[in-house]
Amino acid sequence: MSDSNFHVGDYALKTTGNMSLSCDGSIAAVQAVGMESSLSLSATQSVSVFSGDAMAVVENTEPEAGNAALSVGTAGKITLASGEPGEGVVIRIQGPELLEMSVGVTGEGASITMTPESITFKVAETTLTLSPEGITETVAEVTREATPEGHNFTAAETEFNIGVQGQTGEGPTDSSEIEGGTLENETLGSHTTDAMKNEDAGIAMEI
Repeated sequence: MSDSNFHVGDYALKTTGNMSLSCDGSIAAVQAVGMESSLSLSATQSVSVFSGDAMAVVENTEPEAGNAALSVGTAGKITLASGEPGEGVVIRIQGPELLEMSVGVTGEGASITMTPESITFKVAETTLTLSPEGITETVAEVTREATPEGHNFTAAETEFNIGVQGQTGEGPTDSSEIEGGTLENETLGSHTTDAMKNEDAGIAMEI
């Protein structure tokens, strides 16, 4: 650094007109490197920072209010994070069609994912997804789906469906206990047992 650009003590640069600082090189740095240093950019109307399509603008619009805008163009990304990587709070804007928010350890904490077609809420192994096609809930191996065609429940190898045409169920075993009475009325009925079927009843009536 030449002596003409080195100053000891306080230093101020002021002009009564407009001022421009320009650099023809590849790097321009403004630094405050003291032990308790601070760097301030201040303006009565607005402060803008640009880099390509990325832009940050702070505006003074009213005596007690202002605007802050952050833009990254049509396909840019914005990330806000607090805490250790993979453990803290993260907000991501991934282009114009994806917003992600997460809190806690990755895979164990809570998160919200939004696209133009869906919203997904997730906490550890519990997931709730809303879309134009319906609602899907998942807890480990248990799933419940609600669509315009009906409800579908799945737990491992067991599946039960309630639809506009009726209901169907499938699973390894089936057990029910009725303390009072039961009534079945069928226009058409078909019951098939591949292996063994056992029914115990004090009084059994089939009509």
